[in-house]
Amino acid sequence: MNQIDKKPKSFSFWFKYELTKAQKIFFFVFWLNLATVIFIVQEVVAELLSNVNSVNNLNNFVDAYKTFDKFTNQSNFILLVFSFFYVFLPRHSFLKKDKFLVASIVYILFTFFGYNIILQFGRLGYRFITNPTKLARGLMIHLFNPVTFIIAGFLAFVYSPARTIGKFHTYLIPGIIYPIIYGIYVISVPYLYKTVDGSVYSVYGGVTNVIENPKIAWVAIIALLFGYFPLSYFIVWISYVKISKKYIDYPASLRKRSIKFIKFEMKP
Repeated sequence: MNQIDKKPKSFSFWFKYELTKAQKIFFFVFWLNLATVIFIVQEVVAELLSNVNSVNNLNNFVDAYKTFDKFTNQSNFILLVFSFFYVFLPRHSFLKKDKFLVASIVYILFTFFGYNIILQFGRLGYRFITNPTKLARGLMIHLFNPVTFIIAGFLAFVYSPARTIGKFHTYLIPGIIYPIIYGIYVISVPYLYKTVDGSVYSVYGGVTNVIENPKIAWVAIIALLFGYFPLSYFIVWISYVKISKKYIDYPASLRKRSIKFIKFEMKP
């Protein structure tokens, strides 16, 4: 190896010559993911500071960990982890056969549809958020970050298509572990924890309150775990398969045509 090869490479060289097209896209997505996580951390810090001022008034006490037990926040953290590995540690085993990417898209799809479609009909929608900081946070974690990541994920399927893809179950089985563990937590917490005022705590209110609202809660949880997640997994996986087969032999310069295809695939 000559002396030129031993010299540290500049950022511009690394970005231009060592990153693939898909990695370059996710380089910018990484910073959006990071900004979103900072919003989440800011919320926790604000709650902790509020609790310091509420030592003598438990009615104002907020359990900061409740911010972390929301699937929305956890799924946004997962996006940051994926983007970091995809850009900076591309040879890591986490990224093998794009299983991590498929899982991340499935998780954040649930966050996106759950809030922007389902919860908009309740009193948890954007129009009920009056605090500017909370509104900005809500838009980041429920809309901007999810949509950007989903689009980038499908672009990665196009610009880095896979020649060999595993069977559907090889993606579903490891990917469904996290939702099942989370589901167990959601079911268990009403039995194990009560709020400051002594009421039953449920992660998502009546929808997941298996004690006080069992008929709806059990149906919702079971339907999500064994209906929604397997179905959404299959949709993302089959899209991955079809996109890879379509573009695996395309010259990279021609793959810009795929944008129209992606828009078609992402229609509900």
